[in-house]
Amino acid sequence: MLDDEVDVSYSQIYVESEDASRFGDWKDAFGGQCNGLCGAAWPGMLWLVTGLFYGRVGFRVEVHDERPDVDEGWEEIVEAPYRPLGGASLVEWGGGNSWDLGLADADYRVRYSASGMDCAADAHSRGDDDPMIDRYLLQFWPCPPEPDQVVKQTGQVAGHSHSDAGTLPPPTLPDPEEEARWKAELDEWKREEERVAAEMAAEAAPWGGTLPSPAMRGIGGEARDVALAEKELTRALAAMDLDEQRRIATWLARRAYQEIGIAELDWVAPALDALDAGEALPPPFHLVGVAWERLQSEPRVLARFAPMLEAGVDEDSSLRRAVGTLYAALGLTPLRAALAALAEAVRAFGADARFPLAELKEKLGVD
Repeated sequence: MLDDEVDVSYSQIYVESEDASRFGDWKDAFGGQCNGLCGAAWPGMLWLVTGLFYGRVGFRVEVHDERPDVDEGWEEIVEAPYRPLGGASLVEWGGGNSWDLGLADADYRVRYSASGMDCAADAHSRGDDDPMIDRYLLQFWPCPPEPDQVVKQTGQVAGHSHSDAGTLPPPTLPDPEEEARWKAELDEWKREEERVAAEMAAEAAPWGGTLPSPAMRGIGGEARDVALAEKELTRALAAMDLDEQRRIATWLARRAYQEIGIAELDWVAPALDALDAGEALPPPFHLVGVAWERLQSEPRVLARFAPMLEAGVDEDSSLRRAVGTLYAALGLTPLRAALAALAEAVRAFGADARFPLAELKEKLGVD
C-alpha cells in the first residue's frame, strides 16, 4: 500500500474522504476521545499527530481482512473507529501528496502506531540528508464501531496529547440536512466548472489547445481568421503595448493606400495623418460612403483602378477592401484594430503578396 517517507508539517498528516466535510481544528478531530494521536471524532476524517514538526517521517499503511496482532515493538499504539465517506486517501498537510487507501464504504478499526516521537519533537525538524527520527504504522481492518483506546503509551509527547484530548467535549457534528444542501451546491458548482472548462477547451482548440489572451478572445470575424492562420504574427502583435499595436494598425492603412496609389492625394493625406494622430477623420472620410463617391470622381487615381471606379464595385472587392483598411484601423481596441486592418489588407492584396503579410512579418521580426 504505502511504505515510504512522507512530508509532515505542524506535526500533522491526515486521512480524508471525498464526501466528508473538513473539521475546523484539532478539537473537532479529538473531542470526546481518550487518545490524542489519532483523531477520529469527525465523520470520514482522521487527524494523525507526529512527533516531528516539519520534515519527512517513515510511514507505512496496511489494510487487513481481519484484526492484526499488536506489535509491541512500537512505542505508542492507539486505536479508533473509522468509516470513509467516499474514497479515502492519506493526505499531506496543505494539500500536498496523497495516496489512495482503497478502503470500502464500511466500518473499520484503525490502529496508529508510532516510535521516536519524543526524539523527533526535540529535533523539531529534519533535513533531507538527516537520518530518519520517527516512524509510523497505520492499519485498517473491518470492525463494527467501538470507542477509541490507548493500547500503549511510553513517551511524553503521546502522554501530553492523550491528556489534552481527554479534556475536550465531543465535536458538534454537521447537520445532515445542511450537509445535503452543501453537497448539492458543491455538485452544481462542479457541473458549472466542468461546463466552463469544456467551453474553454472548445475555444482553445483552434489555437492549438492554448487559450488566447482576453484581448484576443474578443476578436471575431475575418480578423480572427487571419489571427488563426498567422499565429506567430498574432502572438507578436499581442505582445506589443497598446501604442505599438495602434501604430501597426495605422501603418497598415497607410501602406494599403500607398499600394493603390492614393496616399499622397491632397484630400486623402489629411485623413491618414489624422488616423496617425488619433484624431477624427476629416471630410470626406468622416463617412465611408462619401469618401467612396469622392474617390470615384478622382481623376488622379491610378489608371489600373479607373475602370473599377467607373463601373462601381461591391463592398467585397479588393479595391473597396484596401480603402476599408483605414476604417478598420479605427477599431475600439488597438489589437483588434491591427488585426482588422490586416484582414482587410490580406483580402485586398492576397496572402501571397509581399504586402501585407511578408512586409509586416519583416517589420516585426517574425519568421
